[in-house]
Amino acid sequence: MISPPYNLDNADACARYHALWEEAPERTVFASLRYARAVDEAYGLGSSTHFSGDDAALLLHTKGRGPLRRVIVPPSTQYSAVLLGKPALAHQVHGQATPLDHLLKHAEQQAQCADLLVKLHDPRTAQWRGWDVRPLFTYMIDLPSNIEDWSEGARRTWRSKTSSYRIEEDPRHLRTVIDLCVKSYERHERRMPGRPAALETVATAMGPWARPFVAIRNGTVEGGVVILHDDRTAHYWIAGSIPGPAMTVLIGEVLTILHTSGIAKFDFVGANTPSIAEFKRTFGPVLTQYYHLRRRPQIHFLR
Repeated sequence: MISPPYNLDNADACARYHALWEEAPERTVFASLRYARAVDEAYGLGSSTHFSGDDAALLLHTKGRGPLRRVIVPPSTQYSAVLLGKPALAHQVHGQATPLDHLLKHAEQQAQCADLLVKLHDPRTAQWRGWDVRPLFTYMIDLPSNIEDWSEGARRTWRSKTSSYRIEEDPRHLRTVIDLCVKSYERHERRMPGRPAALETVATAMGPWARPFVAIRNGTVEGGVVILHDDRTAHYWIAGSIPGPAMTVLIGEVLTILHTSGIAKFDFVGANTPSIAEFKRTFGPVLTQYYHLRRRPQIHFLR
């Protein structure tokens, strides 16, 4: 059975959701209640939790009202908040009776237009419900990172340039990193998703889960990254640099710091743009797949 939706003011539903988030094998910081409340405030969204059985939940972000309401992925959000237990059995998938079926049905009831970014073992569940399914990719590193797995060029840059930089972690660098990110998008003739001020609001609300690092040479910040993490996985969330070795040096140092902090995995947040994917590949990560699930209303033409 599908439960009613609950908004984030419902303390019992939030406690139930948080308990599932704590135990979910594929959970991320993007599925946390802290992140949901932060993006709600920054982007003027509505959020609701939904449950299927005892071990599956969905947290939806919605924008708009009435027939214009749609389920969205907030700007700079890598994964949607889908919490699933162990993979469904094949006969459940074929019978369209999985927890994911139930949760997608709930999303369908919330809005005709919906977008979700989800790690799935089997995307046929969404396909058979009429959702468009597009594969996406990211690079992952198990920490500690082994420099011998890096490309020869990345190893050489890191070893020869590290002494030229000072690495700092300080919340006061947050806006500097965002500005570097904006400029990096502009160099690729793209616009950064969302407004910089809104992204700053989200990062500030995440507190110690959003950690700004910068690489400084000769008094100038040449590269910066905001790492977003829970206690398991860190995400290369907001990043930018001037052209040069700064980001290679910064990533190498940050990987070590994160491992020391007890983080087990590092997610490069996408490998879907050729030049950017190639830079990330030089650190010896493993390519991992996830999916964009997209639902749009069917258009029927009268004859």
